[in-house]
Amino acid sequence: MRAIRYSRDFDEEFAELLEQGIDRFGVRVVAAKRAQVLRTITDFLVHHPVRPVDSDLGICTYPVTGTPFLLIYDYDDRELRLHLVIHERADRSRIDLSGIAW
Repeated sequence: MRAIRYSRDFDEEFAELLEQGIDRFGVRVVAAKRAQVLRTITDFLVHHPVRPVDSDLGICTYPVTGTPFLLIYDYDDRELRLHLVIHERADRSRIDLSGIAW
């Protein structure tokens, strides 16, 4: 089974996106969305990572159903690497993955 590795940028961005939702949606909704993203990664994406490569990013993306989040990742036989999580409507053409901190 593949290991899952989260970049520091993923962790920081995810925490920031969740924090932004608390005032508007409340702690319970934000906690549910967080759990849904993590379940999607651990229960599905790690087992079925094959997705088309995003033309703007040159890397795989996966929209998490029922959330506004888009996962940006790559993988091999040993590891699923989560580079970033962004809002699904974010401008992907401005994202530079070369500076991702692990």
